[in-house]
Amino acid sequence: MDTSPLPMLKAILPKVPLIGKTAISHALGFSEHSQYWDLRTELIINVLRSFINDSPPRPLSQLQRMSLKAPEVKGRIWVSRIMMEKPQEDDVRQKLFKAIEGLREEGDGAAGRGFTEPELRDVEAEWVGYRAGATKASVELRIPDKQKYEEMMKEVESPTTVLYLHGGAYYLMDPATHRPTTKKLAKLTKGRCLSV
Repeated sequence: MDTSPLPMLKAILPKVPLIGKTAISHALGFSEHSQYWDLRTELIINVLRSFINDSPPRPLSQLQRMSLKAPEVKGRIWVSRIMMEKPQEDDVRQKLFKAIEGLREEGDGAAGRGFTEPELRDVEAEWVGYRAGATKASVELRIPDKQKYEEMMKEVESPTTVLYLHGGAYYLMDPATHRPTTKKLAKLTKGRCLSV
């Protein structure tokens, strides 16, 4: 581990004017927080805030790469990956578009569809179940996903199926990042989770 103070100095040096301004405005009582916070608190908050607010935005592809690092399957968990193929029929999609159009009000832009119609795609998902017979150090079995699903279903005691639609605005993360949560849900319900 690098214990050199150089990286910290490089990060703090551009903040010296902010630190000076904060200290002077706090001492003179011009700061809106000076009556509630001591100088140390106000300095820490303002410097941290500047690191967060002044950082350049990252490209979406970089954020996705950072959030898609799937942890290995380890412990008391069954994971069976599946690919749900897109449906051949298009009627539900067309009804959705019609419902969206029905929400438009007079003067909401040009006539016709005011949005891009996304195409249907295959969906990757995972069946997740609690693996009671395993230990915390157990690794994923090297068997086909269909067989993993069958083994998982042997341990399922309840007909409950939880459909888990993960967060991340559906462009960050994936079902693998939510395995601890879906495993806990499967254990509590004695059922299984379909994590999409």
